Amino acid sequence: MTLMLHWSLDGVGSAGQQVDDVTAAVSALEHSVDQSRRAFDDVRAWESLRASAQTVGSRMLSEGRAALERGQAWSLAEGGITVRMHPDGPLP
Repeated sequence: MTLMLHWSLDGVGSAGQQVDDVTAAVSALEHSVDQSRRAFDDVRAWESLRASAQTVGSRMLSEGRAALERGQAWSLAEGGITVRMHPDGPLP
């Protein structure tokens, strides 16, 4: 199932992309967080964001996947990360 992923990282920025599935969405988010390291002067702040990304990724794989399988959009804001996933097409 192709889906759209939109994410925002506090203090860094936001992005979005079309991905093949929820696993690919989690990978895209993790890659973005890894790349954001250069935006942080304080490594502890980045490590906190990275820890949040792991929690968010787990919830994307469980709650998010379940919502998408029902054809619903899913979003979460936690620990400086906001994500929204929805089936590919116009925003519901």
